[in-house]
Amino acid sequence: MLISIAAWLVCFAIGVALQRRLRDPQRASHLIFMIVLWVLSPLVVVYAYTTVVLRPELLAAFACVIVATWTTLLAGMLWGRFGGRERRESGVMVFATGMGNSATLGFPLTTLTFGGPGLALAVIYAEFQYLLPTDGVVLGLGRHYAGPHSRGLWAPGLRQLLRSWLVNPPVIAGVAAVTLRLLGVDISAVVAPVGPAIGLLFGLIGFLQIGLAISLEPLAHDRGDVWRAALTIALRCGLMALSLLALGWLFGIRIPGVFLLLAAMPVAFNTLVVSAVFDLDRELARLLVAVSTPLVIGGVLIWQLAAG
Repeated sequence: MLISIAAWLVCFAIGVALQRRLRDPQRASHLIFMIVLWVLSPLVVVYAYTTVVLRPELLAAFACVIVATWTTLLAGMLWGRFGGRERRESGVMVFATGMGNSATLGFPLTTLTFGGPGLALAVIYAEFQYLLPTDGVVLGLGRHYAGPHSRGLWAPGLRQLLRSWLVNPPVIAGVAAVTLRLLGVDISAVVAPVGPAIGLLFGLIGFLQIGLAISLEPLAHDRGDVWRAALTIALRCGLMALSLLALGWLFGIRIPGVFLLLAAMPVAFNTLVVSAVFDLDRELARLLVAVSTPLVIGGVLIWQLAAG
């Protein structure tokens, strides 16, 4: 795990160096964002849909995940509406609360902790924790809160939001994988060996993205920024996991360790990327990611060392 963390830091440093040298780093962030959306995400969705074994108890646990995820996102939307001082700041607060780092950081941490089978569950969790594909939810929120200098299209309104949620490459890949499985076409021997590698690749590319997208302006946060960040992180890392545990206890459902780990993930790196692409509050996004990420990585590292 220490080797993986070192590799992530190298990729982050490369991203920062590229941001300093490129004339338009926002364009590079948008390009990598689209590569992940159109290439890596569909590949990992096909891996998960091909290899995961669905059991009644797993479906029940995943139903709890969907309810807890929407509860957390709706809480974030209320928090952003009443706690944000302007639209770009509200967008970051909503996104940071609703979107944990279940892919870029969650995939490699799950792979290192639970192995390939854990990654398959993590992909199902990350892509469909909203029942709708997560990448579509990301696009919808980014377009909804987009600032005046957004690289992505500004698409306010419920109709555009639903379209972004329902029509995107991971959904198409998921439909194709499910169709092949229903037709009895087994491609597990092809995708199983490459799945864990793709999961770890998410971490490397993610830290490259964060280096490209993170604001390099000096830190200048007032008390309002600090308490907004503290409450947002508390909602992000606490509300989702506690809601999931409460639902499991209430209905007598065993929640897999993979789901609990992902529920407690820090603020998504995509908060930085989406802030850069859609012109949201990059400074607040940086503060949220910078504080929440080492806290969770440190917690997982201590857990690993304690477990032997």
